[in-house]
Order: sequence, then structure tokens, then C-alpha cells
Amino acid sequence: MTLTAKNDGPLKRILVATDLSTRSDRALRRATLIAKRLGSSLSLVHVVDGDLPHRMIEAERSAAISVLEDTVRSTCEADGVSAKFEIVVDDSFNGILSAADEFGADLIVLGPHRRRFRDVFTGTTVERVIRRSRIPVLVAIQPPSTVYERTLLALDFDDASKAAAQGALRMGIFSKSAVKIVHAFDAPALGLMKRSVLDPVAINAYLDKERVEAAERLEAYTNELGIPPTPSGVVLREGSPAQTILVSAQDERSDLIVLGTSKKSGVKRALIGSVAEQVLRDAERDILIIPADQTDEVAVASA
Repeated sequence: MTLTAKNDGPLKRILVATDLSTRSDRALRRATLIAKRLGSSLSLVHVVDGDLPHRMIEAERSAAISVLEDTVRSTCEADGVSAKFEIVVDDSFNGILSAADEFGADLIVLGPHRRRFRDVFTGTTVERVIRRSRIPVLVAIQPPSTVYERTLLALDFDDASKAAAQGALRMGIFSKSAVKIVHAFDAPALGLMKRSVLDPVAINAYLDKERVEAAERLEAYTNELGIPPTPSGVVLREGSPAQTILVSAQDERSDLIVLGTSKKSGVKRALIGSVAEQVLRDAERDILIIPADQTDEVAVASA
């Protein structure tokens, strides 16, 4: 069942991956909030493990059809959102990416990852999708109740941060939520100064100097990228990027974290970056991952 929805903006099609669990309901609800606000259409995809015996595949497909028909009907009638569903027989991450490509999705929305024993060395479905996706991936960790109000944009001076910044601009995030930029700066002499038991006043003076220099560099960088002034300001912390992001998100009560991932190929693409990986595994907020190697200029409203 579908309804006609008008959307003249760049975000027209959202793909929601569901394993029919309550965890996936978070992804569906967040995607519905976005689609309802923008007039986007939804496609729900459920992947049936292709390694199962044929009899089990057919049984799971039949059960999924019944649930998804009701879900699509409710989404169309109660929320006024155009929706359809698809069942794919494949491994989970390939099935999601194939369905997104076939649908022409501008955004993939997933529920929080669930780590299983077999995932220890190969990564979760969420991590695999992020590694391979050429469009933004939104991981809906919190049960959604309203639009995003406080967004944390993590910036460094690399390709990943450039992707995050440019993606945030395309997505209209700066005009739709209070954005705070977070940057982890490096103070290379700090460890030596502490081990030398220097006067705390001297250590603080050194940190202040590094913080000022980082702020100046970040200001020049955001100006270069065309990022508008953010009334919510900038958070500068000395320390590891991942921990800085996680602590800042908690302190600022952010409901969305925006990160970028660098363009990789071959074996390197098996990694999503230590910062993104740690934030993904430890964050208690929704995370929007924007790949640097997008083939199209896509956008998502902060809904």
C-alpha cells in the first residue's frame, strides 16, 4: 500500500532496514518522522538469511509479509507517509545495500547494532553497511519521540570531517537544529610536562595556548568549508577524538551525533575508522555517518 507524497527536495527516498524486532522499531519511527516532515517515501526491507534451508526461508518470508503488510498500512494511513516493503534473500548487509541501490535511496536508517558471538571478528551488520554504503547511514539508537533539537558535529582536519561538514550543509542540519561543533585538539607536550611534575600553572598556560591555536585553526577551517556561525558554539577538548565526542555529546545533551568517514578502497575499506567505530559502539545518541565517497549530493533534514 502506498500514498502519494510530494517532495521537491533532495531527500526523496528513505530505506529502513528491519529485522522485525523492537530495536528495528526505533529505526522505522525515526524514518517516519523524517519522511512525514519532508514528504519522503519509505521502503522497508527485511533480509532473510540465504543460508537457511529453503523451507525455513519460505516460512520466514511468509511471516515477514504478514507483519510488514500491517506496518506499511499503518504507516500510510496513520502517518500519511508513502511506504512499501521488500523482502530480500541474502546476507544481511548485502541485502540492505542492494535494496537501497534498487530503491534509489538517499538515506539508510538502521536500528542499534546487536553484537553476536559470530560478529566478534567480522563486525556487526551496522558496521558492515557503513563500510560499504555510499549514502548516509543513520543509526537510530534512542527511541524517537520528536525531531532532533541538539546536534553535535564532530570536526577534525581530514577527509572524514570534510565529508561530515559538507553533508551537514546539504542536509540542512544547521537550519533545523541547534548545532554545536566539537573538536579534539592535541597537546603533544602535555604528557612530558606532567611527568616532569611541572607547576600546574605552567601546564594550564600551555593548554590554553594550544586551545587558542586550535580554535583559530578550526575557525579558518569552518570558514573555508562554508559552515555558518553556530549560535550553540564550539567545544574544544584536549584528548582522544572518540572520547571527546562521547563526553561532549553527554555534556551537551545532544540527541544526534554527525560523523564522516574517509574514502577507502580495497582492504582499507574493511575499516570504518577507529573514531567512528568507537563512537558507534559506545554512543547513547543517534549517529549519522556520512561517507566521503558519495556518488550523489544527498540530503536529510534534521527530523
